[in-house]
Amino acid sequence: MKVVLIEDCAMLRRLMVCRLQQEPGITVVGQADCESAAVATVALNHPDVVLVDLSITAGTGLSAISRIRQGGFRGKIYVLSAEDRYVFGPQVMSRGADAFYDKAFDFERLIEDLGALSHQGWLAAA
Repeated sequence: MKVVLIEDCAMLRRLMVCRLQQEPGITVVGQADCESAAVATVALNHPDVVLVDLSITAGTGLSAISRIRQGGFRGKIYVLSAEDRYVFGPQVMSRGADAFYDKAFDFERLIEDLGALSHQGWLAAA
């Protein structure tokens, strides 16, 4: 399963990529730190899943989600953010995200969910 990671903190991005790559069946095919790079990276790499932080440089994760969906992306979009899920959860879902994970507490749950998708052989429709 191909994953694109959108996270503006370089150190955190490296740690997350390292952890994701440890999972069988998960390959990180692209990374971005700002909205425009996120949209371009998804279009270029055709991932099955996009992981988006809401607080990114030069734009917002909310806007990136909208633009990625408007570009025709049919895969899963999972938000991984430190922002308040009760405030931002409904907003990200209305923009086209499939789930919201708290960056501080839910990363391993996200890994489990990605592993389950990969195990099921789930791939984004082309």
